[in-house]
Amino acid sequence: MRPAGGKKMVLWIGVWALAGALMVALVGFWQPAGPHYQDVDIYYQWSQSMLETGALPNEALWQYPPGAAFVMLAPQVSFAAFQPSFMVLMLAFDLAGLWLITRFAKQEQRDVGVWVWLLAIPVLATVPSWGGMPLLRFDLVPTVAAMAGLLVIHRRPGWFGAMAGVGAAIKVWPAFILFGEWDRRRLLRSALFAAGTVAAIFAIAAIFLGNPFGFLNDQGGRGLQAEAVGALPWKIREVVTGEGQLIEARYGSNEIASSFGDTVAKFLDLAAVIVLLAAAVGWRLRERGIRNGRIELADVALSRDFVFTVSLLFVVVSRVLSPQYMIWMVGLCAVVLTSRRTSISRAAWLTVGAIVLTAGVVQASAITLVTRNLVLLYAAVDAAVVLTMTLLKPSGEPEEETGPGEGNRRQPAAESVMDIA
Repeated sequence: MRPAGGKKMVLWIGVWALAGALMVALVGFWQPAGPHYQDVDIYYQWSQSMLETGALPNEALWQYPPGAAFVMLAPQVSFAAFQPSFMVLMLAFDLAGLWLITRFAKQEQRDVGVWVWLLAIPVLATVPSWGGMPLLRFDLVPTVAAMAGLLVIHRRPGWFGAMAGVGAAIKVWPAFILFGEWDRRRLLRSALFAAGTVAAIFAIAAIFLGNPFGFLNDQGGRGLQAEAVGALPWKIREVVTGEGQLIEARYGSNEIASSFGDTVAKFLDLAAVIVLLAAAVGWRLRERGIRNGRIELADVALSRDFVFTVSLLFVVVSRVLSPQYMIWMVGLCAVVLTSRRTSISRAAWLTVGAIVLTAGVVQASAITLVTRNLVLLYAAVDAAVVLTMTLLKPSGEPEEETGPGEGNRRQPAAESVMDIA
């Protein structure tokens, strides 16, 4: 077994190196005009401004928690140019993500998620006009933080909470991993570590960079992005009639320019709150079921399924759905599909399909975007329905197979029983 495992690791590292080389090449170093660094050029300008003024950027495009500022400042300590240094930093986090998913694979004796990580990340690098995208955004950092937390969920609540806090201080969404912890004592400890981590990062930002909450103003002013799932009615109309909708460039993205589009954006904010409340209700149902003897609900695989579902639902109801959001879902899909006991493998595989389709949504026909978003919507509904049925199943009722493959048979796990003790 050990030699086989060693050979697999060599293979994975080789594939990762080739994928990394492909992503670097897609940035365009070989082109006569030179590389196109896209948003990294903006990150460089922001980092220079922060170093010179000691303040966070004060402009509409700055829509990130202050933790993102430290990610952007990190390449400044390099002796090389900022842009290549940033790419090297993201390659390091890509490798860290691979290492984490191999740890999952070792626990589960199943390496499907390793291949999802290895292949889906470079697929996103092929988005037209966004060549090398995963290396030119900082979304790999919060994704890896969330994966690190999910690796130790139920076992190391302090580390779990700290990773949730680090991720949330950079891109907010990793805070959703806290929904995966069902035990109240562990959740309280994790939440305290998460809050402490966020508070520390915000405090450091406040001391050295000024007001860390300025990003909330510009984030709240965004409208309905044309690529968001909520824009499906406009895109379907475009497919049917051949007439495009009125688009306005705002906040660094293309938004639907109509009063109805702004109304839909406000409705999606309400939908996000509803998702949050539904997640809280689901957490309560799960916790009560475990206390009433449904030990199978304590399975760590269900915890990761829960996190995946909540995160996917938030992506679906978001006013904004930029291609880099799919980096988050690559990490969560890899984690879920590595588990032998996941009940939502169908939804995860559909999401992988949506990730592949994302490579064609920027400059392709409207039908590609419609298909991608319908797949995401179906996957989110499917995962939510499966988890709801699992939580509402009467105690003592045998589990049924919910999809193809052994990964859809939920069984009590030894780790889960130990969690209750």
